[in-house]
Amino acid sequence: MISKTLLPAIALLISISAFGQKKMDATKMAEYQTNLMKSELNLDEEQLTKVEEVNVRYSKKTADLMNKEGSMFGKMGDMKKIKKAKNQELERILSEEQMEKFEDELEPQMRKTMRKKMSEE
Repeated sequence: MISKTLLPAIALLISISAFGQKKMDATKMAEYQTNLMKSELNLDEEQLTKVEEVNVRYSKKTADLMNKEGSMFGKMGDMKKIKKAKNQELERILSEEQMEKFEDELEPQMRKTMRKKMSEE
């Protein structure tokens, strides 16, 4: 049985693999995430600076992983580790309410947008 925590990573990997060898753009991904989080989580200036740094760093890690050779299913464990590490950093920046909204609403929205963009390119 597949863990509930792996389902989003599996869905992302399947959707990306369905579109062949498209390259992910870490800069665009980080910019989108930061803008969404700024507007939806009402980040203050200090939070915004820190969130932007986290998004840039983890978008690069995600893009590097997705753009390298190998099976998408083989990348699932690494994708889960990246997501977990990013969320741990965000927990130190965001309030409990902001973090809950991020996990419940924004992460699913980000995955959906990423899948859509990958299918359009």
